[in-house]
Amino acid sequence: MIIRMMMNICFILCYFSLFLLLMHFTRRRLAGRLIAKVCEVTVRAETEKSTRRRKFDKPTVLMVSTYPPDTDGIASYTARLKNALQKQNILIRIASNGSDWKRNSPFYIYNIMQKAIKSKADIVHVQLSYFTFGNEYYTGFFPLLVISLKLWGKKVVVTLHDVVPKSNLTRDFLERYTSPRFFMFKRLAFIGWTNITCSIADRVIVHSNVAKNVLIRDYGIPRRKIQVIPHGIDQASSSLIKNRLKTNSLKDKNDPIVSYFGLVRHGKGLEDLIKSWQIISKRVNAQLWIIGGKHPHLQDNCYEECLNLVKKLGLESSVRFFGYVPTEELPVYFTMTDVFVFPYKEWGDVIASSGALSVVAPYLKPIIATDVPAFADLKSKRAALIVKRGDINGLISAIIKVLTDAQVSDSLIDNLSKWLLELSWSNVAKKTAALYRRLLLNKGNRNFGYTSRNA
Repeated sequence: MIIRMMMNICFILCYFSLFLLLMHFTRRRLAGRLIAKVCEVTVRAETEKSTRRRKFDKPTVLMVSTYPPDTDGIASYTARLKNALQKQNILIRIASNGSDWKRNSPFYIYNIMQKAIKSKADIVHVQLSYFTFGNEYYTGFFPLLVISLKLWGKKVVVTLHDVVPKSNLTRDFLERYTSPRFFMFKRLAFIGWTNITCSIADRVIVHSNVAKNVLIRDYGIPRRKIQVIPHGIDQASSSLIKNRLKTNSLKDKNDPIVSYFGLVRHGKGLEDLIKSWQIISKRVNAQLWIIGGKHPHLQDNCYEECLNLVKKLGLESSVRFFGYVPTEELPVYFTMTDVFVFPYKEWGDVIASSGALSVVAPYLKPIIATDVPAFADLKSKRAALIVKRGDINGLISAIIKVLTDAQVSDSLIDNLSKWLLELSWSNVAKKTAALYRRLLLNKGNRNFGYTSRNA
């Protein structure tokens, strides 16, 4: 009896010891798993923190735009912005028309998405006009691209180069850029396209406060979504203008030169400029130079019409057409110019910046321009003589005044030089880079932006 009791006690003690031993190892295993899990979470957090820091320090940005060798204004703008941003420690990839996607193709959304994924871009920045991707039908699908990019976790920035107030969306305006069919539908589609595009993008960049106010007032875009970053201005390089060998072949006489620079198309007011030259050439000895070719994407016969108008008015001896001039040769033409003139007409309907102005302004020559929104800053800074668009007599008076009155000319140049200090590409790049980094600090990648307009 006593022996059996002792054996039971021994069995109980053995089972209890095995139980304690099992609990010991189980606790160690659980503790090990717990420690491993904590370490894994810590490592993951550190990795994510490191990744965020890398993205913040040197973000990768895919710039979607036309790009040289395209010769439109946005292509030139994008090339200059890219160069300036790289100096701000931003890694820029380009998705350009022709190389990565094609205008008037339904596959541009897929092609750009593919480029955005392969480039591992943190931000996709689209340089957008109403016809960047082709006619109204193809460009109309652009919001689908923005939605797709955001679903993939990309931040999306849109620089809106053209803004049209609702009051200017008339039948005449739409017929100038599209076919006359379905006017009311196209007007509503235009408004909806602008509203949706700006609402779902993470940030919208415009070049003026006028454009910002139109987006807020007419389209209900939240103020916080819009940032005004002015169009950059080139700095003239002495190394580009030191070679004057070509000037002798360009300049037949010692007469002052009045130059128009930019694309030759309807709406730029060149017909008015040529008609005004019929009077100007009789009052002062001067030459008129038209520096620029046809728009690469628009079907427009303005160039041929202007050539015929010059012949009709008998102005061949004082008006010269140079067509498209390579960028590296432009400084020679600009340094020889005495006055630049921008007689724009149609751009009274569209709020946009002038890329041509940004190229010629650093040469510090007097500027004459019309009262379209693109030149609002010139007017406010008194950095140009502003005439009413379509006013041929006013254009004649302004050109003769600048050519004959040195005091007026010097005053315009002085005001222009002060204005240019605010608009260097370096300052534009700093503001753009700061916008990128602020976006990356915001963790909400898939916020589609439908917030109160009072936000």
